Amino acid sequence: MDSHAFIAEVYRRMALRHASQKHRPAWNEAQNDPTVIEATHQYAPYLPEDKSARILDIGFGTGWFLAACLKLGYQSLSGADFGIAHKGYIRDWAPEHITLCEIQDNIGDFLADKKEQFDFIHMSHVIEHIPKYSLFWVVDALYWSMKRGGTLLLRTPNMEGPCASSSFYVTLSHEYGFAGANLNSLLNICGFDDIRFLDFQPRVVSLKQRAGNLLRGIFRGENQVKHRLFGVNYGGKFGAELIVAAKRGDWPPFFDERYK
Repeated sequence: MDSHAFIAEVYRRMALRHASQKHRPAWNEAQNDPTVIEATHQYAPYLPEDKSARILDIGFGTGWFLAACLKLGYQSLSGADFGIAHKGYIRDWAPEHITLCEIQDNIGDFLADKKEQFDFIHMSHVIEHIPKYSLFWVVDALYWSMKRGGTLLLRTPNMEGPCASSSFYVTLSHEYGFAGANLNSLLNICGFDDIRFLDFQPRVVSLKQRAGNLLRGIFRGENQVKHRLFGVNYGGKFGAELIVAAKRGDWPPFFDERYK
């Protein structure tokens, strides 16, 4: 079994195993979920100004990003994932605005017939599931499927974070890990411009969260000193997660099946 088939099988089995246990919120509940409210606040500055822009969420999971986009008034939303048979409730939030698609084998193949279709593509904790030998295939496919001037926004565990090993081995299907330098390099050599590492700040910080942030700050500071002395950090990010946005410019797309 190759790596792509293994990852697809992991999510197929998870979907089957836990289908009866999953909560399926209606829209009235979903739009008031704290994760959705927080995402609405965090993503608003980075999403397209045009509410009719075509937005794709790859690995949409429980649909929290799609729900945030819906709350913000976006009208052309697509979600793609493995094992979506039991996720139709997300489409039911707004059938006229949300399309759900099954990824059969790998993301590159899924995007192969979608040249310059999307204004914004979102992948939260997905790219680390892609085998290293297929990263060119998939990231080239992302570039291929985006309109000129469109934005790709990625989130992934930070291998220069305080608990990198835990972040990498937390799930069965992680294949590769990213620090600022290799993620920037990957996006750059696949043609992306204006690569920016972002920080998402919470909308409201409770007293408990402030205490947690203070304690985490101690470990982040120690981690920062360690990497400044001994590492090759790029982007100055030392927390648990990397968030990066990049633009598709006029560079012609690479899209070569040798890298599948």
